[in-house]
Amino acid sequence: MRWIIGDIHGMLKPLELLLDAIGRRDPTAELIFAGDYVNRGPDSKGVVDLLLQLKRTRFVRGNHDDTFDLLLNGRCFAPHDQLATLVPTFEHFMKYGLEQTLLSYGIEWAALEQTRRHPTQQSIATLLDPVPIAHRQFFRKLPVVQEDNEFFVIHAKWDPDENAGEPSFAQQLSRSVQFRHDVIWGRFTGPEILSTKPWDRIGFFGHTPVTMYRKGEDIAPIVGTKCVLLDTACAVHIDGRLTAWCVEESTWLQVDRQGRWVREGTSELAQ
Repeated sequence: MRWIIGDIHGMLKPLELLLDAIGRRDPTAELIFAGDYVNRGPDSKGVVDLLLQLKRTRFVRGNHDDTFDLLLNGRCFAPHDQLATLVPTFEHFMKYGLEQTLLSYGIEWAALEQTRRHPTQQSIATLLDPVPIAHRQFFRKLPVVQEDNEFFVIHAKWDPDENAGEPSFAQQLSRSVQFRHDVIWGRFTGPEILSTKPWDRIGFFGHTPVTMYRKGEDIAPIVGTKCVLLDTACAVHIDGRLTAWCVEESTWLQVDRQGRWVREGTSELAQ
């Protein structure tokens, strides 16, 4: 069966427990990851090390991955308007968990602070030197969409008024800067989640924690019309969880952010 996993953000222990729970239930599972593997959590390096060891996997690119790609490789898929070059990207994402990512790669605190005070293209490149080549290649090669006949996976958003993959996603993305921005950075509004869409498949997304839509309620995936939101706030909420959705069964597994317990749920997809 195929399992789609939401934003990990350096949370290695929950990821390990979730993968174990999936493996016990479905030993031949195919894993599809919705992006944002780094930042915020304590062990981004450990997360990427683990992802590189897994079999039967597919990945998509998140906005944190895209910016890390820019820092590591000098290129990315969709630079944010205000974050098109290394120095502003570094300064901005130091506020959103890049610090924890760099520490996980064994970068010393003193070097981190020195670069934070005086960031230049050269000082950032020197700071990032400990990141191994295999990790740099992982981020460089991340695609922005995975698709099968009955679903697609994009990190952030697909326009709810546009066809999904007809013409192909590659053609649609190549002709629209806004589409390129949205798949990495966009956010659905509440009404858009529930709106009727011309998509011929279900879309699965991460990026926006469900806690931004659902206040004081259970932290579970949000099922809208032809879309499912899977970022259950593992790294950003005290009660956050990491979630995997089984496509074939419309069931989901969750672990808590400490990697202590597993629970299961079922949600009916809205067509």
